[in-house]
Amino acid sequence: MLLSCEEAGDLRVAVIEGRINGANAGDLEEALLALLDKGSQKFVLDFSGVDYISSAGLRVVLLAAKKISASAGSLVLCGMQPGVFEVFEMCGFVDILTIVDTRATALARV
Repeated sequence: MLLSCEEAGDLRVAVIEGRINGANAGDLEEALLALLDKGSQKFVLDFSGVDYISSAGLRVVLLAAKKISASAGSLVLCGMQPGVFEVFEMCGFVDILTIVDTRATALARV
């Protein structure tokens, strides 16, 4: 799993690639929390390069969403492959998170 960050003012776009599983979810959590601690209020998580997410990865996404919400920020997820979207859908995350198809749409929504 790889994570890169693009910054534009107070907006952060975290681009995630690879598989998110129990072996690397802690690394993802650490990296996302470090981004959140920089004081940004607007976040996009780009999942276009993610082909698998486990429950440990879902926990990290939910933790980040709660932290962003607590600071009155906004979070939009984008670019999910069908299998990854299905996992979010089965867990009910599509009802509590903002998920859109493209990064352009995410940037407009955040």
